[in-house]
Amino acid sequence: MSTTTEKVCIEVLSLPRQARMEIAHRLLVSLENEDFSDDVGESWRTEIERRRQDFRDGKANPVSGEEALRQAYSAIE
Repeated sequence: MSTTTEKVCIEVLSLPRQARMEIAHRLLVSLENEDFSDDVGESWRTEIERRRQDFRDGKANPVSGEEALRQAYSAIE
């Protein structure tokens, strides 16, 4: 993760819940409107679509950004 990205994440995670939800929504919409790049393999495309559909169908167990980062950092330590 670049320094700029890290700074943005820290800043966003310090915002109130409603503001974080709005940002998350805008990010998801921006991703949905993009074509998958050619460097993403077909298996990843399938997995991404499956996860997105699970989220939309309420099957995924979403966690806060703070919790996701905690889990990610824990996994690489």
